[in-house]
Amino acid sequence: MSEQNDEQTWKLVESEPIESNRIYKIKPTPKLAKALAQFQKVYANAVRDAAGNFGSYVSLAEAEQAVSPATEHGLCHTFITECSTDAKDQPIIWMVCRLMHESGEFIDSRLPIVTEWCENRNKNKYFSIGSAFTYTRRYMLLAAYGLGQADDEADAWSQKAADTDNTGKAKKARNSNSPINSGAKVTPTLAPEGKTKLSQDEFDLLRAELNSRPDKADIMKNFKKTYFPSKDKVLATDIEFKEHEAYIRKFMV
Repeated sequence: MSEQNDEQTWKLVESEPIESNRIYKIKPTPKLAKALAQFQKVYANAVRDAAGNFGSYVSLAEAEQAVSPATEHGLCHTFITECSTDAKDQPIIWMVCRLMHESGEFIDSRLPIVTEWCENRNKNKYFSIGSAFTYTRRYMLLAAYGLGQADDEADAWSQKAADTDNTGKAKKARNSNSPINSGAKVTPTLAPEGKTKLSQDEFDLLRAELNSRPDKADIMKNFKKTYFPSKDKVLATDIEFKEHEAYIRKFMV
């Protein structure tokens, strides 16, 4: 295990037994704690925007978007990878999530990625490790900021959710400063000839309306089949053009 040079590191997991007389001291981080509390007064969850074999989940892109308002309180984060060996001299990759405050205070969370978990006969080993990195990062990110996973935007912004519901949130999102509009952004790339990009307001409204529908999964399944048949999954940011909106809305009548 690589050495940690600062006593404030949180030892969440260890690759060797912890001696009973070993005590870890955590240096107080009052400025970081205050900033995180201010962030959590408003933000409590991230939106489940992707689907997999075991149900819906929050993608890494959506998790990064969900925590981005924390920068207004002087918070930011980064991920660091480390390598070590276990008691049997087998390699372990450690993912470190460092939650930082502009004052210089920070807290580390560490989680092991055992290389044997990444064994897959049908895939390149580094592809499997990369997938493990993505999986680990999104869960560590939500945990570091104290965010849960909600089914839609109305639930995601819990302090604001009382003002919205599944029938009125889209309209209110468009006409207010609701954090619903702080979700995914329209991609900045220019539209190819013959296509028209959605504006941010049009995108926000469509996304909010789509997330309020119980048949959202079926609509997105048809959208993927029509426009992105070769992709493993589609995300909100794949909805870019007017023709995409028109296609989706024909299922929403």
